[in-house]
Amino acid sequence: MRERLNLLNRRLNELKSVYDENERLKSFIGFKKTIAYFTVPAQVIGRDPTNWSNSIIINKGANDGVRQNRAVLSTKGLVGRVLEVGRRSAKILLISDPNSKVGVVIQKNRQGGILIGRPDGKCKMIYISLDSDVALGDKVITAGFGEIFPKDILVGEVVRVGKEPGRLYKYAIVRPVEDLSRLEEVLCIR
Repeated sequence: MRERLNLLNRRLNELKSVYDENERLKSFIGFKKTIAYFTVPAQVIGRDPTNWSNSIIINKGANDGVRQNRAVLSTKGLVGRVLEVGRRSAKILLISDPNSKVGVVIQKNRQGGILIGRPDGKCKMIYISLDSDVALGDKVITAGFGEIFPKDILVGEVVRVGKEPGRLYKYAIVRPVEDLSRLEEVLCIR
Protein backbone atom coordinates (compact mmCIF):
# COMPACT_ATOMS: atom_id res chain seq x y z
CA MET A 1 0.00 0.00 0.00
CA ARG A 2 2.82 2.40 0.92
CA GLU A 3 4.61 1.62 -2.37
CA ARG A 4 1.41 2.35 -4.31
CA LEU A 5 0.97 5.67 -2.46
CA ASN A 6 4.55 6.71 -3.28
CA LEU A 7 3.98 5.84 -6.94
CA LEU A 8 0.77 7.89 -7.07
CA ASN A 9 2.45 10.88 -5.36
CA ARG A 10 5.32 10.77 -7.85
CA ARG A 11 2.84 10.61 -10.75
CA LEU A 12 0.87 13.53 -9.29
CA ASN A 13 4.06 15.64 -9.14
CA GLU A 14 4.85 14.80 -12.78
CA LEU A 15 1.35 15.80 -13.87
CA LYS A 16 1.59 19.06 -11.89
CA SER A 17 4.79 19.94 -13.80
CA VAL A 18 3.09 19.23 -17.13
CA TYR A 19 0.03 21.27 -16.11
CA ASP A 20 2.20 24.25 -15.05
CA GLU A 21 4.14 24.13 -18.32
CA ASN A 22 0.89 23.94 -20.31
CA GLU A 23 -0.52 27.01 -18.52
CA ARG A 24 2.72 28.94 -19.10
CA LEU A 25 2.78 28.07 -22.80
CA LYS A 26 -0.90 28.99 -23.26
CA SER A 27 -0.13 32.40 -21.77
CA PHE A 28 2.91 32.67 -24.03
CA ILE A 29 0.92 31.87 -27.18
CA GLY A 30 -1.83 34.31 -26.21
CA PHE A 31 0.75 37.05 -25.67
CA LYS A 32 2.44 36.34 -29.03
CA LYS A 33 -0.90 36.94 -30.78
CA THR A 34 -1.36 40.37 -29.13
CA ILE A 35 1.97 41.99 -30.05
CA ALA A 36 2.52 43.82 -33.32
CA TYR A 37 5.97 42.39 -34.06
CA PHE A 38 7.13 39.32 -35.92
CA THR A 39 8.74 37.16 -33.27
CA VAL A 40 10.56 33.88 -32.88
CA PRO A 41 9.58 31.91 -29.76
CA ALA A 42 12.47 30.18 -28.01
CA GLN A 43 13.25 28.17 -24.90
CA VAL A 44 16.00 29.03 -22.47
CA ILE A 45 18.51 26.18 -22.59
CA GLY A 46 21.37 27.64 -20.58
CA ARG A 47 22.61 30.39 -18.31
CA ASP A 48 26.00 32.01 -17.98
CA PRO A 49 27.71 29.97 -15.26
CA THR A 50 29.92 32.88 -14.19
CA ASN A 51 28.92 35.97 -12.26
CA TRP A 52 30.52 38.17 -14.91
CA SER A 53 27.46 38.35 -17.12
CA ASN A 54 23.70 38.15 -16.81
CA SER A 55 22.94 36.25 -19.98
CA ILE A 56 21.00 33.24 -21.18
CA ILE A 57 21.29 30.85 -24.10
CA ILE A 58 18.21 30.06 -26.21
CA ASN A 59 17.50 27.16 -28.55
CA LYS A 60 16.93 29.29 -31.67
CA GLY A 61 19.48 30.98 -33.91
CA ALA A 62 20.16 32.34 -37.40
CA ASN A 63 18.48 29.33 -39.04
CA ASP A 64 15.25 30.32 -37.24
CA GLY A 65 15.39 34.05 -38.05
CA VAL A 66 17.02 35.30 -34.83
CA ARG A 67 19.18 38.34 -35.53
CA GLN A 68 21.83 40.13 -33.49
CA ASN A 69 20.87 43.34 -31.67
CA ARG A 70 17.14 42.65 -31.58
CA ALA A 71 14.92 42.97 -28.52
CA VAL A 72 13.91 39.91 -26.52
CA LEU A 73 10.61 39.80 -24.63
CA SER A 74 8.77 37.69 -22.11
CA THR A 75 5.00 37.67 -21.73
CA LYS A 76 5.39 40.53 -19.23
CA GLY A 77 7.83 42.82 -21.07
CA LEU A 78 11.42 43.45 -22.10
CA VAL A 79 14.10 41.04 -20.86
CA GLY A 80 17.12 41.86 -23.04
CA ARG A 81 18.65 41.83 -26.50
CA VAL A 82 20.31 39.28 -28.75
CA LEU A 83 24.06 39.54 -28.20
CA GLU A 84 25.46 36.67 -30.28
CA VAL A 85 23.81 34.42 -32.86
CA GLY A 86 24.84 30.93 -33.88
CA ARG A 87 23.10 28.73 -36.42
CA ARG A 88 20.88 26.99 -33.87
CA SER A 89 21.29 28.99 -30.68
CA ALA A 90 21.78 32.55 -29.47
CA LYS A 91 23.11 34.37 -26.42
CA ILE A 92 20.81 36.96 -24.86
CA LEU A 93 22.17 39.83 -22.77
CA LEU A 94 19.64 40.49 -20.02
CA ILE A 95 18.69 44.04 -19.01
CA SER A 96 20.12 43.33 -15.55
CA ASP A 97 23.65 42.96 -16.95
CA PRO A 98 25.94 45.93 -16.15
CA ASN A 99 26.85 46.11 -19.87
CA SER A 100 23.20 46.54 -20.88
CA LYS A 101 21.93 50.02 -21.77
CA VAL A 102 18.36 50.77 -22.83
CA GLY A 103 16.74 54.13 -23.61
CA VAL A 104 13.64 54.34 -21.40
CA VAL A 105 10.95 56.75 -20.23
CA ILE A 106 8.74 56.87 -17.16
CA GLN A 107 5.30 56.08 -18.47
CA LYS A 108 3.26 58.67 -16.54
CA ASN A 109 5.34 61.76 -17.39
CA ARG A 110 7.53 60.66 -20.34
CA GLN A 111 10.70 61.62 -18.43
CA GLY A 112 13.57 60.00 -20.29
CA GLY A 113 16.73 58.32 -19.11
CA ILE A 114 19.08 55.41 -19.64
CA LEU A 115 18.52 52.05 -17.97
CA ILE A 116 21.66 50.16 -17.00
CA GLY A 117 21.92 46.76 -15.36
CA ARG A 118 23.14 46.06 -11.85
CA PRO A 119 24.72 42.91 -10.39
CA ASP A 120 21.81 42.48 -7.92
CA GLY A 121 19.29 41.72 -10.70
CA LYS A 122 17.70 45.15 -10.65
CA CYS A 123 18.39 48.06 -13.01
CA LYS A 124 19.25 51.71 -12.51
CA MET A 125 17.65 54.50 -14.54
CA ILE A 126 20.05 57.44 -14.74
CA TYR A 127 19.87 61.01 -16.09
CA ILE A 128 16.45 61.78 -14.62
CA SER A 129 15.87 65.53 -14.34
CA LEU A 130 16.00 66.88 -10.77
CA ASP A 131 12.55 68.46 -11.15
CA SER A 132 10.96 65.22 -12.37
CA ASP A 133 8.15 63.84 -10.23
CA VAL A 134 9.33 60.22 -10.47
CA ALA A 135 7.87 58.14 -7.64
CA LEU A 136 7.80 54.61 -6.27
CA GLY A 137 5.59 52.35 -8.37
CA ASP A 138 6.01 54.32 -11.61
CA LYS A 139 6.16 52.10 -14.68
CA VAL A 140 9.23 52.32 -16.93
CA ILE A 141 8.88 51.61 -20.67
CA THR A 142 11.21 51.64 -23.67
CA ALA A 143 11.72 55.00 -25.37
CA GLY A 144 12.01 53.53 -28.87
CA PHE A 145 15.19 55.36 -29.83
CA GLY A 146 17.43 53.47 -32.23
CA GLU A 147 16.73 50.20 -33.97
CA ILE A 148 17.03 47.66 -31.17
CA PHE A 149 14.16 48.32 -28.77
CA PRO A 150 10.68 49.22 -30.08
CA LYS A 151 8.76 51.98 -28.31
CA ASP A 152 6.46 51.47 -25.29
CA ILE A 153 7.50 47.98 -24.14
CA LEU A 154 7.13 47.58 -20.38
CA VAL A 155 10.51 47.21 -18.65
CA GLY A 156 9.86 47.47 -14.93
CA GLU A 157 8.73 49.46 -11.92
CA VAL A 158 10.51 52.10 -9.84
CA VAL A 159 11.33 50.78 -6.35
CA ARG A 160 13.64 53.56 -5.14
CA VAL A 161 14.53 57.13 -6.13
CA GLY A 162 17.66 59.02 -5.14
CA LYS A 163 20.32 61.57 -6.05
CA GLU A 164 24.02 60.91 -5.98
CA PRO A 165 26.14 63.63 -4.35
CA GLY A 166 27.58 66.12 -6.82
CA ARG A 167 25.34 65.02 -9.70
CA LEU A 168 22.82 67.16 -11.53
CA TYR A 169 20.41 64.28 -12.04
CA LYS A 170 18.28 61.86 -10.05
CA TYR A 171 18.35 58.12 -10.45
CA ALA A 172 15.74 55.42 -9.96
CA ILE A 173 16.22 51.77 -9.08
CA VAL A 174 13.94 49.70 -11.31
CA ARG A 175 12.77 46.16 -10.64
CA PRO A 176 12.36 44.36 -13.99
CA VAL A 177 8.80 43.32 -14.77
CA GLU A 178 9.98 39.72 -15.20
CA ASP A 179 12.02 37.64 -12.75
CA LEU A 180 15.01 37.20 -15.05
CA SER A 181 16.42 34.32 -13.01
CA ARG A 182 13.34 32.21 -13.78
CA LEU A 183 12.94 32.71 -17.53
CA GLU A 184 12.02 29.57 -19.43
CA GLU A 185 10.60 30.94 -22.70
CA VAL A 186 11.21 34.18 -24.60
CA LEU A 187 10.19 35.90 -27.83
CA CYS A 188 12.90 37.35 -30.09
CA ILE A 189 11.74 40.24 -32.25
CA ARG A 190 12.78 39.73 -35.87
